[in-house]
Amino acid sequence: MPGARARGFPGRSPISLSLRRRLLALAGTLAIWGGFVLLFPEAQRRAPWLYAGVLTLGYGHLIGGALLGRSPLPRPSGNPWPWPRRVAFPRCFGPHGARVLAVLGLALLYLSYASALPRWPWLVGLLLALATAHTVENDLALAVLDPGRGRLPPMALDGDTWATLLGITALVLVIAGGALASTPPAVAGDGFPGIAPGIRNGPGLLALRAFAAGLGIFLLRAPGQGAREGTGLALIAASAIDPVWLCTRTGLTFDDVFALSTLYHLTSWWILSLEKSRRLSAPRAFQAELLGVHALPALFLGTTFLIPESPGSALRAAFFSPAPYLFWSLIHALQTAAARHGASAKAGEPDLASGTHHS
Repeated sequence: MPGARARGFPGRSPISLSLRRRLLALAGTLAIWGGFVLLFPEAQRRAPWLYAGVLTLGYGHLIGGALLGRSPLPRPSGNPWPWPRRVAFPRCFGPHGARVLAVLGLALLYLSYASALPRWPWLVGLLLALATAHTVENDLALAVLDPGRGRLPPMALDGDTWATLLGITALVLVIAGGALASTPPAVAGDGFPGIAPGIRNGPGLLALRAFAAGLGIFLLRAPGQGAREGTGLALIAASAIDPVWLCTRTGLTFDDVFALSTLYHLTSWWILSLEKSRRLSAPRAFQAELLGVHALPALFLGTTFLIPESPGSALRAAFFSPAPYLFWSLIHALQTAAARHGASAKAGEPDLASGTHHS
C-alpha cells in the first residue's frame, strides 16, 4: 500500500524503490552505451561493436530466463513422466524426447523465419514492436513488484496499463523509425534485412504518433489521478515531436536506439538480481549461475574472432544482429509470460530463493 515500508529495504516505500530502480537502470544503460560512443565516435564503425556487446549481454539474459529460476516439475506417484503429459506429447517420448522435439521445432521455426525475412521484411518490424512492448511491460510490472518476491505478477489487463504500454511502445518505434529515416544508408549497420537506413516511413510514423497521442488522451479521461494524468500528458507531448528532426539533431542512429532499448531491459533485471543476491535466502551459487549464463554467449563471440575472418564475420552477422536476436527474444517473452501466469495459479507458492526469474 502507498507509504508502506518495502520489506528488506528499511526506510524505503515501494514508490521510492521503483524510482530508484528506474534511475539506476537508466544510469547503467547510458553508461554502457556512452562507453561505446566514446570508443567509436563514428556511427558506421560503432554499429558492429555495439551489436556484438549489447546482444552478448542480451543472449545471456535469454539463457538465464530459460535455465534459471524455474521451479522443478513435480513427479506424482504412479506417473514417472509428468512433463510430456503436460505438454500433450505422447508418453513414449519421455521428458528428454519431448525436450529434443521442442528444440527441433524451435530450430525449424527459426529457419522458416530467416527464409521469410528477405521476402517479408516487415516481420522483423513486428518482432521489434513485440520486443519493445515486452520491455515496457516488464518496466511497468517491476514498478509494482513486492520487494519480498522474486517473480513478476501476471500481465495486467486493465485499460490504463494497456494504454500506457502501447503508447510508450509506439513512441519507441517512432524514434527507431525516425532514426532509420534520418540516417544515410552508408552510415548505419545492416541489422535489418530489407529495412535499410534512409527508408521513407513518414506515413507510418505519423500514424504511430497519432496513436500514441490518442492513448494519452484516453489516460486523461478522468481527473484526480496524478500518475495516470502525467503519463497521458507525457504521451501527448512526446508524440508532438518530429522524430526525424530529433534524431538528426542528436545524431541517433537505429543501432543506438535499439541498443538503448535493449540495455534498459537488461540493466533493470541486473538491478533486481543484485537485490536478490543480497538476501539471506540467496543460494551460494546464485552469482556464479548469473555469470555462467552470460559467459556462454561471450565465449561464442570470442570464438568468432579466433577463426578466419570470413566465417567469423558470417557467424557474428548470423547471431549478433537485431533480426536473429528478436526472434529468440519473442520466444523468451512468450516463455516468461506463460511462467508468470502458471506461477500465479498456484495459491500460496513460496517466493523463489534461487535463480533469477527473467522476463
